[in-house]
Amino acid sequence: MRPSTATGPLRHWAPEVGDAEVAFACAPLPGAPADALPRVWPGRGLGLPETDVPGLVTALGAVMATPQFWRARRSGAGRGSEQIWSMPHTDPSDGFLYVAGPCGRWNNTAGYRPVHTFAIPLGDVGGLRSRLAAHLHTG
Repeated sequence: MRPSTATGPLRHWAPEVGDAEVAFACAPLPGAPADALPRVWPGRGLGLPETDVPGLVTALGAVMATPQFWRARRSGAGRGSEQIWSMPHTDPSDGFLYVAGPCGRWNNTAGYRPVHTFAIPLGDVGGLRSRLAAHLHTG
């Protein structure tokens, strides 16, 4: 399933929901700066421009409405808890919100890198959505 959402001012999110993970393809909307791409530290974390967080929360909610998400959750895939994700923090030097957790496939690279796509285990989608939504609420 490929629900497509254009929910943030800088990003067009297009989640591709598989049996075990969801891959988010994203592209800056016209006029967005090139350095606004999400950043992934493979297997360790995700960074987003603060302005894109509401759009990703909406897209994560759409993923949670799919049958694949509920099958993965019932099967015990992923950890299914917000505790797998760190408390989000904003880096004032770049305006990005960072959260540590299972984003992308682990490899030996160090540090966050700009990406056009990133994947999250389906069982961990709810936890990420909880952390990001709480951040928006306490904002």
